[in-house]
Amino acid sequence: MTSMDPFRNEARSRGLPEDEVERWLATTRRSAMLGLAAEAPLAGPPEGPLAGRLGGLPPMPNDEPVPELPFLASVDLAAVPPGATDLLLPEDGTLLFFADTEDPWSGDDWHRLVYVPVGTPVSERESACEWLPEVRPARDLHLTIKPSLPNRGSDTEEFPHGGELGSVWWKTCGEMTTDGPVQIGGFPWVWNSDPLTDHDHGPGDWVMLAEVGGDGVTEGDLGVVHWVIRRDDLAGRHFDRARAHFDMVG
Repeated sequence: MTSMDPFRNEARSRGLPEDEVERWLATTRRSAMLGLAAEAPLAGPPEGPLAGRLGGLPPMPNDEPVPELPFLASVDLAAVPPGATDLLLPEDGTLLFFADTEDPWSGDDWHRLVYVPVGTPVSERESACEWLPEVRPARDLHLTIKPSLPNRGSDTEEFPHGGELGSVWWKTCGEMTTDGPVQIGGFPWVWNSDPLTDHDHGPGDWVMLAEVGGDGVTEGDLGVVHWVIRRDDLAGRHFDRARAHFDMVG
């Protein structure tokens, strides 16, 4: 279990009420962070089990065309253990994330999320679309389970210092978690627009399913794509009902 003492110590140094700090920490969510193996010659074996892949060709079902969108990453849900997140994920199968982050501002055809049930015949192949960028070499992603808190908060009746508490996480999270190009579950990392609270999704309990992005993965300065979904749609495996939002620095 990751110690949250760096957060407590920073909050204490700012004079934030300890009871409010502990209530804020009680909202911590678990997330499955998928990171790249260290590339240093003496880095040793990668941390955590193999759970996905960044780039490469998508393992699409044989009876479906490949989306005419850049392929970002895949996640093997069988490698995500129960309890790694608070999401009701399928026990197996693969999630494929596609997005064109050069122009994510118009319409809904710039992204797609594909769920491939286990046992589905698949083949790794390119899209027939000629304008797509060159396929990046595939790189393995390894899973670690990390705590997640909002990096931006709002002052509310429940949390009068919510904005400051978000700032504390922003400053100290590097001591308690690791970065990676794919995150399943947890809170989104918000640069400008929160994909859950700053958009009108309609009724339902919406949660962040995944965050995909970073240098060399998406366009823009530290651009990220957030996929959000209703919990009941997730339980019913209606991944086609997920929505995506793009955010970046600036």
